[in-house]
Amino acid sequence: MGLAAALVASGCGRGENDARRAQAGAPSDRPPLAAVAAPMPPPPPQPLTAADSARVRTRIAARRDSLEAAFARGRPLGASEVAMLRRDVNAEQIATARRLGIRASDAGQIEQLRREGRLVALGDSTPYWVLRDMDHSVPYVTPDARAMLAELGRRFQARLARLGLPPYRMKVTSALRTDETQASLRRINSYASRTVSAHEFGTTVDVSHERFAVPVDARPAGDAALGMERAMLEEVGKEHARVLQAELGRAIAGMRDQGALHVMMENLQPVYHMTVARPFTP
Repeated sequence: MGLAAALVASGCGRGENDARRAQAGAPSDRPPLAAVAAPMPPPPPQPLTAADSARVRTRIAARRDSLEAAFARGRPLGASEVAMLRRDVNAEQIATARRLGIRASDAGQIEQLRREGRLVALGDSTPYWVLRDMDHSVPYVTPDARAMLAELGRRFQARLARLGLPPYRMKVTSALRTDETQASLRRINSYASRTVSAHEFGTTVDVSHERFAVPVDARPAGDAALGMERAMLEEVGKEHARVLQAELGRAIAGMRDQGALHVMMENLQPVYHMTVARPFTP
């Protein structure tokens, strides 16, 4: 069983326990099915009329023009800024990761460390980030690393707000590596077999500096206007990714200057490789 499947399977035994209790004559701790009110499904979204669609398109076009003007006020990273974001070499990040982190070899250890509060789940989608392409890691980090990422998200979005831009979110592409995930990476990357990675200590995340997620929106996913607006935001974000890259990089640089994290702006993979550098939580 793979690590991800094991993590899911570890929480799936309650129905079997209830069945065994019923056979033994003991009452189940679940309420009777008849007493549980089934949630009402949300009403299906109404299709837009031709007139509504035209109004939405006009509004979205106007917002796009506003965003283009806001992005024009931004500027890409300068050469000196890029150089600063590439100072924290791998050996330095690994040393800090060893000091502040914790290793987990499999799903069982992750679950134990999670119960102890020494590892926490990143969450698939938050106001500050989404998870993407995590084929060779699992979405758990130390509480300090998660707090660092949340603070970075707040600073990144504050910088965007000052430019008049919406709160685009980071895309986290790698987090904790275990023996199993490191072995899977080793099969496709021989370099991984010769090194220890800071990712093995739960203190380190990779965040894309080429792709960003659109902001959270409370409207229903089936809302036709929402779909059109999200598509526009994604397209404009891709066109101006260098501005988003720069504003995220400057937020990272500010936290680095305060001793909160280490960073390496990588070349082979388009990510900011970051390790939490100090305790964030009591």
